[in-house]
Amino acid sequence: MINVAIIDDEYYARETLKDLINEMSPFEIKGCFESVEDFLKSKLKNDIDVIFLDIEMPKMNGIKASKYLEKYKIVFVTAYSEYAVDAFEVKALDYLTKPVSEVRFIETVNRIEEAFKDTKLSKIAVENKNEIIFLDFEEVYYFEYFEKKILVRTNNEEYVLKHFKNLNKLEKELPDNFLRIHKSYIINLNYIDKLIKDLNSLQMKNNKIIPIGKTHMKDVRNMLNI
Repeated sequence: MINVAIIDDEYYARETLKDLINEMSPFEIKGCFESVEDFLKSKLKNDIDVIFLDIEMPKMNGIKASKYLEKYKIVFVTAYSEYAVDAFEVKALDYLTKPVSEVRFIETVNRIEEAFKDTKLSKIAVENKNEIIFLDFEEVYYFEYFEKKILVRTNNEEYVLKHFKNLNKLEKELPDNFLRIHKSYIINLNYIDKLIKDLNSLQMKNNKIIPIGKTHMKDVRNMLNI
């Protein structure tokens, strides 16, 4: 899932863009903000892949603000066409002028999906004693962040993941059958055995019981259609 945020100081502009994203794309809107400053103060900032960003805002111009947003893909949405050159100089993914038509927005959706298509991992490197081995994702039951390391759990084995220091970065590069259900866990949906309602947890097919974080419960229920 590609997670997006909207930054625009005008309420009507935010709501219009929300409607477009909800109706015309598979993306999930994680939050809407009146300014870049508000976004950077938010706890959601680590969950975002793409930002739809206005340019003419009272606190900070969107072009200038983009230097604080280099880790995200940026789509500028503005009523002013004269900023197009500046936008692409800061490597914006796209530039939309208001009012945004549905046809033009679909082009943006396709461009975003294409940008993320090649970022998904095909295998993962893990430590196995004195060796580095490569696992297929079909072998992985879940990932666990524990004592500043990411552990990879298969049916019978546990490994330490190489090249990733936290689950936020890893989460964005996993196949769609992996879901973050807790600040410390990402699970393979194919290996869920059952939901334990009383404990707000999932039992995996290897009998491991994994808690569901409060902030992830909605995502779990949506994904499992429960």
